[in-house]
Amino acid sequence: MRTLRRPALAPARGGAPALRRAVAFPRAVALGGAPAFLRAVALAAALALPPAGAPAAQEPDPARRAYALEQRGAWAEAAELYRSVLGRDPANLPALFGLERSLLALNRLPEILPQVRAALAARPKVGAFYALALRAWTAAGQPDSVRATAERWAAVEPGSEAPYREWGTAALSRQDRAAARRAYLTGRERLGRPDALAPELAQLASQERDWPTALREWVAAVSRVPGYRGSAVAALAAAPEPARADLLAALERTPSPAARRLEADLRTRWGDPLGGFEVLSRSLASDSAGAEEALHGFLEQVRSVPGAPARRAEGLALAALAERRSGPAATRLRLDAARALADGGDQAGARRLLDAVGRDSTSPAGLSSDAAVALVSVLLSEGKVDEAERKLRELAGSIPGGQRDELRRRLAWGLLRAGRLGSADSLVAADSSVEGLALAGYARLFRGDVAGAVRRFQEAGPFAGTREEATARTALLAMLQPIEADTLPELGRALLALAKGDTATALGGLERVAAALPPDRGGAEVRLYAGLAARRAGRAAEAERFFRAASVPEAKAAAPAAELALARLLVDQGRRAEAVPLLEHLILTYPESALVPQARRTLDEARGAVPPT
Repeated sequence: MRTLRRPALAPARGGAPALRRAVAFPRAVALGGAPAFLRAVALAAALALPPAGAPAAQEPDPARRAYALEQRGAWAEAAELYRSVLGRDPANLPALFGLERSLLALNRLPEILPQVRAALAARPKVGAFYALALRAWTAAGQPDSVRATAERWAAVEPGSEAPYREWGTAALSRQDRAAARRAYLTGRERLGRPDALAPELAQLASQERDWPTALREWVAAVSRVPGYRGSAVAALAAAPEPARADLLAALERTPSPAARRLEADLRTRWGDPLGGFEVLSRSLASDSAGAEEALHGFLEQVRSVPGAPARRAEGLALAALAERRSGPAATRLRLDAARALADGGDQAGARRLLDAVGRDSTSPAGLSSDAAVALVSVLLSEGKVDEAERKLRELAGSIPGGQRDELRRRLAWGLLRAGRLGSADSLVAADSSVEGLALAGYARLFRGDVAGAVRRFQEAGPFAGTREEATARTALLAMLQPIEADTLPELGRALLALAKGDTATALGGLERVAAALPPDRGGAEVRLYAGLAARRAGRAAEAERFFRAASVPEAKAAAPAAELALARLLVDQGRRAEAVPLLEHLILTYPESALVPQARRTLDEARGAVPPT
């Protein structure tokens, strides 16, 4: 929203301009243009002072000397010089504002009243003088004079909201909201417009938490000036949850595009972004002229909302915006919409958009390759490995080399999860990157080739892939390295089941493998790994059983990790009293363990000495 700011009355290095200090509400240029007094301010400020580079010897200017004194904090001396200027030229606006700044610093603003009266007598139609008089009478504690000055100003500018707005601002400066409301309502009545001063009344009602009034006034303000939409949503979004249903119902009963858009935005902010988009999309048919602006406004709101539903709503809004564009702009919007839908879990919707981009012969080459990459990624996310493999072969020529390699790796992982180990292995056989080595390690591991998997994981190092992938691989290595057997097909099958999301099958297989291994040569490590997998899957009872079984004296590395994992599980379940002795045992029994600092922190948490992390 563009706002009308009052003009600066001194060089930028000076203090805050006096007029800006009084602003209480946003001023939209679309409300009717700058009021007459603001145009007068700009003209007077431009003409009254000599050029900054004029030599002092040629033109000893008292106003400039006063300003220099003001900058040094010599407020009293500056005030006297400004008065001397005004004595010769009562309507010198920059000098009058300089006097105001100086007297404000001295806490003596009412002393400006004689100069203000003289300025009004000299030029009775300059609104800036009335605004200054309002501030002076307010500082003097004379509300009747404030009202009389505002009414005199209104007589000079009969169609302007400015006198009533500044009158209300003066009342607010002394914390008198009732007087401010009377000023605004008086202005509405005299101007004869039901939406006059709606933003001011809306903001006042929002501050007083009078939500029905705030809603009514914000709808009026946005209907007149759509730029107020952001301010309206920000103010109304603070309404407490019990009031929200009534506010949405009131918006539903209000037949105006502004009400529909506010309803869409508020539903989005209050946790229903898809419902918000549905409301907005219904309103677009009856207001096609403002459709793009409405969609852009909705996107501003929904992008600040986390979660998959918000991403789907964002994608739908981008797709709707694309329908109103053509050429590369429409293609880019569809591509962005597909990505948002995919992030929100709507893979089918994303694929439809990407297919449309791929079929568009007018799409620029760069966008077509982006669409190809996104399409293969979506197919992989849907688990459609065969279709993704076909698409990658079909589109490989339009995809840059680096992206093509990344898609091959993603396809290889999809093939691994599908149990097509040979296909995955051949796909990355020539890939010597650290990511390729890591994938080759998984291919060997799922076959049960423990020794081969360890070698590949070690060659890949700890930094291949994302942080989560590196962490998962490090955990696997910690489990595999104590195992002396070169091959364990049962372990490979269990870990493949875990990669597919079949936790029950995986845990059963891991338990059988652990039972066949000595505790100090992989048995405890496999149980610890199984416990962590069970906890991630929400199977707390099984996780606790595996952690307890892994905590054996023979397993010097796995035991402290299992005890810490078990203690954290107990703390999260509210069983802090059971966690304390476990943690104390870990700290005393394994003092050299690198996990001791974490155990101390968890112990403090279990005892209630620190907040949970």
